[in-house]
Amino acid sequence: MTDVLLDFPRSWGLTIMEPVADTGLAKLWKVRTPDGAFAALKLYHKSDRGNEAPAAQLLSRWQGRGVVEVFAEAGNAVLMEWLDGPPLGDVARGGDADRACCSLAEAARRLHAEPRINPTGLKDLNAVFAPMFRCAFSSNCPKSLKNDMTRAIGLARSLLDSQAIQTPLHGDLHHDNVIQTQQGLKVIDAKGYLGDPAFELANALRHPKGLPDLVRKPEQMVLCNALYAKAMKVQPKRLAQWAAAKCALSIFWRSGGTITNDDEADLLALFLRAADQ
Repeated sequence: MTDVLLDFPRSWGLTIMEPVADTGLAKLWKVRTPDGAFAALKLYHKSDRGNEAPAAQLLSRWQGRGVVEVFAEAGNAVLMEWLDGPPLGDVARGGDADRACCSLAEAARRLHAEPRINPTGLKDLNAVFAPMFRCAFSSNCPKSLKNDMTRAIGLARSLLDSQAIQTPLHGDLHHDNVIQTQQGLKVIDAKGYLGDPAFELANALRHPKGLPDLVRKPEQMVLCNALYAKAMKVQPKRLAQWAAAKCALSIFWRSGGTITNDDEADLLALFLRAADQ
């Protein structure tokens, strides 16, 4: 794991137990609080918390809707409840993908129940996608991928320009960011975006990770697209379009700005085909 300075307010009185994960953006530690309970300490690599800067405030506003509880935050440190249980991604990888997808839809439904929460301080989807509009292509980038990325970029522009509603969004809501606990489903690792509700579960069509054949099955795409669109009360076609746009954005992020090739090039083509239906 990447070294991260154990820097958090001493007033929290935490006892560090063990490192748990390193997401690249932050390192997660299991800790014990002064009252003897376990908690999760998330220490971001950057003081501004990168693209999760608004996450803690969004989760705090969503309390009571099935999200991890945020106990305290300061600087690059966030203290949250400790969650025991498998992520829905593990449920899917264990052979029960249908239940995992239905549970994910239910978690999204709870988050977006009325009334809508205060959107102040969240990152607009226009700002999230803006860097992709300046992407470049290497000389050896396959023509098919270049064409698909160009189409997806145009689609993203159109979607952003036609947002009828802008609502608080988790921003990265997929199977591995929902934990199945004894107390029910708990959502973690929000980004804190603001935008089209049809975006919220679009990225979930690329998941669960580790099941590439499943996510590429046309019948699975159709089933999950309909399930997620119903949960978010949006049109399936628009969600499918956002899936293509988000897949392209992920390809752009991995490229560092210049597209050469990507393992999800075929998935992008499938999403674009679905978006045309």
